Amino acid sequence: MREQRDHFTEEVLLGARFNFGENWTRFLRVLNGERIAIAEQSLRTMLRTESLDGKSFLDIGSGSGLFSLAARRCGASVFSFDYDPQSVACTLELKRRYFPGDSNWTVERGSVLDQTFLEKLGTFDIVYSWGVLHHTGRMWQALDNVKPLVRMEGQLFIAIYNDQGAVTERWARVKHTYNSLPKPIAALYALMIIVGQEQKSIIRHLCGDGMGAWLKSWTEYTTQSARGMSKWHDWIDWIGGHPYERATIEQIFDYMTKDGFRLTNLFDCSNGYGCNEFVFSREAKLGTLIESSIPGGYSMLRRYGHRVAGPFEQTQAGWTGRLSAPMTLPDGATLLLFKNGNLVGLTDFVAANNVIVDTLGESTEAIETATYHIVIGSLHLPQNPFNLVRGHMWGLKMSELEGLADNSSSPCQSPLFVFENGKQLPMPHSMHDDIARIGKGRFSHWGQYVYFSTLSATDPNVDQDQYVIVIPSEQT
Repeated sequence: MREQRDHFTEEVLLGARFNFGENWTRFLRVLNGERIAIAEQSLRTMLRTESLDGKSFLDIGSGSGLFSLAARRCGASVFSFDYDPQSVACTLELKRRYFPGDSNWTVERGSVLDQTFLEKLGTFDIVYSWGVLHHTGRMWQALDNVKPLVRMEGQLFIAIYNDQGAVTERWARVKHTYNSLPKPIAALYALMIIVGQEQKSIIRHLCGDGMGAWLKSWTEYTTQSARGMSKWHDWIDWIGGHPYERATIEQIFDYMTKDGFRLTNLFDCSNGYGCNEFVFSREAKLGTLIESSIPGGYSMLRRYGHRVAGPFEQTQAGWTGRLSAPMTLPDGATLLLFKNGNLVGLTDFVAANNVIVDTLGESTEAIETATYHIVIGSLHLPQNPFNLVRGHMWGLKMSELEGLADNSSSPCQSPLFVFENGKQLPMPHSMHDDIARIGKGRFSHWGQYVYFSTLSATDPNVDQDQYVIVIPSEQT
């Protein structure tokens, strides 16, 4: 234990690791019943249950101990551990305050990268690790280590930083700089970052709902945060969080489903800076692929696509493949074919569970090595020119789709997806400022307009035919 503690301290002193425990210690001073209730409700919501009675709950990287406390108050027996000694102390303090001497709540120090430690734990009904595995420095190994801890039919609730490419790389440099500075200078550096970011927020509020709304974003932050943190603590946690790894929703989905886990709930942050939250159910042994969709995800194919599998057969109509279940085409809908994730065009059924995947006479090897999906939906072609609004943002007027658009009360209701040269623009429901400033395929369907940025960073009017809009039939 002493050797582990010295190694942790050395990492902090070298700037290789953020001392989350210090932040959590300050946070405990402002923890109250309201924040605990918010944490409890977030567990119930994501796990889709009202009670954890009779369940065993493993909290990996317990931090302040808030969610261990929430799980215990919901009826679970809890095992908490953290690599950071101050975080362990925080969790022990919460246990002392609310469940002194409780034999159904155990708190220890340990690392999710220490397989010897993990092997002693056994398996649990619920394994929880919010915003922890991406701070280990070996996130994918940590995910592998977590999988066996979930008992069959148990649940895994994790939160992993979203990967936004270049934007994420910039934040990685911020985190590295913060941790390499002496404490007084690091605090000033963090304040400089926060002020810079909040200036943008102030401008947005001044153009919209006013300064009062911005002030509430600070004073009432705890009522919006499921973690129960103040906005200041959340900012420091974000700026300082290092090591810093990240992944897309699709990467985490693929990594888990190949080992017997099915995604059952998702909080999608793929157009933002925070964490995507996943709840997986373990349905099979490691090494077993679970074919499933991504509920609530921003990838149309992952959410609404149906896999077309072999045996593939060459017929007069072309190569055909099979669906796992018979399907029919609703009135007014079209059948869209995707090859290796890209939209290639319209196709047709040859039977209720048989679909044409190719009419060009490709070789058997080419057909069998490709991955095919279908989506049932409506296809819309732009009839108006694209107008440059500002920055990277183009606008396309589509008045006929206004009733489906996002609005202030339902900011993620639009079922519309935009494709450029067969590739889906990856970030629907994006902020218009981000579309204009960052671009890279962000888009929004708002009012009579579709606002978007191209993947190619070129004028879409040069080849308007390469842009199409798809609305899956499940949403029409």
